[in-house]
Amino acid sequence: MMFRTLILTLGLFCSSGFLQAEDAVKKIYPSEGKVGTEFRDISYELRCPTCTGLSVLESDAKFSVQIKDIVLEQVNAGKSKDEILKYFTERYGPWILRSPPKEGLNLLAWIVPLALLTIGPFLVWLLVWRRKKVDSNVKVRPSDEIVAEMNQRIDMLRHAMGVK
Repeated sequence: MMFRTLILTLGLFCSSGFLQAEDAVKKIYPSEGKVGTEFRDISYELRCPTCTGLSVLESDAKFSVQIKDIVLEQVNAGKSKDEILKYFTERYGPWILRSPPKEGLNLLAWIVPLALLTIGPFLVWLLVWRRKKVDSNVKVRPSDEIVAEMNQRIDMLRHAMGVK
């Protein structure tokens, strides 16, 4: 009886290992030729919904594998890159794209950083220049006046100590 229980337990552990091994098998996608190039380009532009910062091409998550299958299917069907990206944008929204579309309100995401890079240094220079101009209004005593005051103090100290 103990022997049967041991065999059943080992059988369960082994079968679960086979099921996990089946999930771990990676699909092989085309990497050469026109289909492979187009597949890679499109998959790289789509964001993995479950991973952070990865494209569908770089991810092995189940959801990304499903998306890659759809991309490959549509590439093989002869659809263009724009048609495939439009399909995913309509289905999942613009967040599925790794870079925002260059149209409408999303255009600000492209213009604002460029504008800050070009105008920013000028604004910093302008603010620093203005600060220098404001600081130059503070009264600064001439060095002769400071030397005369120091000599006067030295004379007072000498007189207090009785030194001539």
